[in-house]
Amino acid sequence: MRSAVIETLTSARLRQSYSRIRHRSGLTVCVLPKRSAVTCGVIGVNFGANDRTFCLPGGEVMTLPAGTAHFLEHKMFAARDGEEDAIARFARIGANADAYTTPDLTAYQFSTTDAAYPALEILLDFLFHPYFTEENVEKERAIIAQEIRMYDDTPVQAGYYGLMEAMYHTHPIRDNVGGTEASIRQITPELLYTCHKAFYRPDNMTLCVAGRVEADGVLSVLDRCLPERGEHPAPERIFVPEPVYPAVQSVQYQADAAIPLLYLGFKDPILPADSAARMRRAAAADILNDILFCRSSPIYADLYTRGLINGRFGAEYEYADTYGYALISAESAQCDAVDAQIRQYLADRRALHDITDAQFSRCRRVMYASAVTAFESAEDMAAECLDCEMEGTDMFTPVDVMMQITKEDLFYVLDTLYLPKQLCRCVVT
Repeated sequence: MRSAVIETLTSARLRQSYSRIRHRSGLTVCVLPKRSAVTCGVIGVNFGANDRTFCLPGGEVMTLPAGTAHFLEHKMFAARDGEEDAIARFARIGANADAYTTPDLTAYQFSTTDAAYPALEILLDFLFHPYFTEENVEKERAIIAQEIRMYDDTPVQAGYYGLMEAMYHTHPIRDNVGGTEASIRQITPELLYTCHKAFYRPDNMTLCVAGRVEADGVLSVLDRCLPERGEHPAPERIFVPEPVYPAVQSVQYQADAAIPLLYLGFKDPILPADSAARMRRAAAADILNDILFCRSSPIYADLYTRGLINGRFGAEYEYADTYGYALISAESAQCDAVDAQIRQYLADRRALHDITDAQFSRCRRVMYASAVTAFESAEDMAAECLDCEMEGTDMFTPVDVMMQITKEDLFYVLDTLYLPKQLCRCVVT
């Protein structure tokens, strides 16, 4: 009996291909062979800072303190008494390791020049054999509390989370990924074990390895390290429906900022259930933002020439299945003037729909080139592949979607997202 089903995904446009493995354990694995000096692997757990309320098999509903997923990420590297921790084990074979938590996932990664398979074995071993005690959890609590205080003192962080708190009524995106000093005091070893059992399951994870590796070699490690899939239902995530409009239209914070910071957030009222539709809207928003707010745009040139901004100015779009927003940020001693000009600029663009074919073509080419560069490094390939697979698609789809975008897609985003009623403002003085 085969331990896995292997399929090959190919892009004629990009002249690239990779293998997707459905392992008997339930783990989805992508192997991206590449002649590179470094091999990188990253495994994503479908459990992020936003996963705060869920229903366990049997019907028990749990609500987690803010920062639980991030706390668990930190503790996964812990060693049993008398043993090396995961970082030391990686270092002993000449590999580096790191991890990060986002609102939507937790990821663990390694990079190595010549020990890809041993590094993968270490990664799988510590992820599926956690060790939490009162003592090591308390020690980590002090470390994370210090990290939280450091970020709380950062003006950029204060502004961003101040905006999220004002823009969202109840959605967990409004809370710091790391939680608060008060919330992490509620985290116990028992709680961490419960979350690990619920979410750190092969069928709730995706592994992407890029570099000097082959599917058979990766599969051999998986067969040694992972059991066959168990019969354990996945927990059901629970999100309270979020109102369409911002909770508060304007907030102000004080921080140790040399120059005030302006954040304008536009809460997206359209959240497609289909991943391809979400990706299309995000691609249109990215192209639109590049046209409207890049350094060659009229608004940037005008604000900079008049001395209203100092060069720190830009726009971005973030999304998932339960939230989406556009964010325009600037550093300025005259935030009110910059705010007023951006609002008028967007009103004019909505009224005129004056994006030219040349602007559209140029910006789409720039975005395409940026997407293609992800295939130049093993680290970027693994990270991009993970993001796409966790979204429910393959890593070639974003480029294909981008090339299907039309000016009408841009105008639809402009007319439905960049509206005064969707706007929330935060100023850090």
